[in-house]
Amino acid sequence: MRLGDSAMNPTGVTSVLALGGEAKFARHDVDPRLADKIDCYWTFTVERPSVELRIIPDGRIDLIFDLDTGEAFIAGPNQRPFDVRHERQTRLLGATMSPEIASAALETEIGAIGGEWRALDSVLGPFARQLAGRIVAGESDAARLAVLETFLLARIGAVDRRVSRAVAGIARSNGRIGVAALSRDSGASPRNLTRLFDRWVGLPPKTFARIARAQEALRRLQETPAPNFKTLAAELGFADQAHMSRELKKITGVQPSQMSETFKRASEIFKP
Repeated sequence: MRLGDSAMNPTGVTSVLALGGEAKFARHDVDPRLADKIDCYWTFTVERPSVELRIIPDGRIDLIFDLDTGEAFIAGPNQRPFDVRHERQTRLLGATMSPEIASAALETEIGAIGGEWRALDSVLGPFARQLAGRIVAGESDAARLAVLETFLLARIGAVDRRVSRAVAGIARSNGRIGVAALSRDSGASPRNLTRLFDRWVGLPPKTFARIARAQEALRRLQETPAPNFKTLAAELGFADQAHMSRELKKITGVQPSQMSETFKRASEIFKP
């Protein structure tokens, strides 16, 4: 499951559509030394199963720790939405970050992880279980997050500057940038940039930008009052309103005309 940094509902979840049930989601502060690298820490709790969620692409990576089973996972980048159902009481704790930061911290190619959950020990080896054990043993969320943060502070290293410039350019433009401009700004040829993204990001530059633009549209659609669809499509550089609608349907599985009802349901399902 992916819990992101901005909003698909009032709690601040960008990459989750709530389909049914009731859950609690909370964000937690990040050490200032990691503020430019980690989007957020979060906890997710299901006290009364079942809860059904739709996970939508957000271009982020999550480290996830199940506080009940002691299992640890990494959630790689995905291009399509998928549904998950929690049929038991659940307590999860995690960190959300940009893929190139995760690649540096885990010393692995994000492209090799794929878009589903994978056991963290497939990347970190036996240390993943040791880390999960120390996190689960914490007496509070603050203590557990301190263990995770210590790990990240020690592990996050340098990112290829060409990749970091390209990722930053996509973020600044909310996905409104082509591969040619990314190549020019990052200092990597289009072909080499695609190769670098495969290693560090796990998605092609064009796909990563497309997801960023769709996510910005989703964020804007939650404003009060919500912007006019046609105006928003023009502001974000879509060919027209129909183009934006197709892109939103692609990453959410929901017709844009149903978005307001989706947001309302999220506010009912996710409790502070």
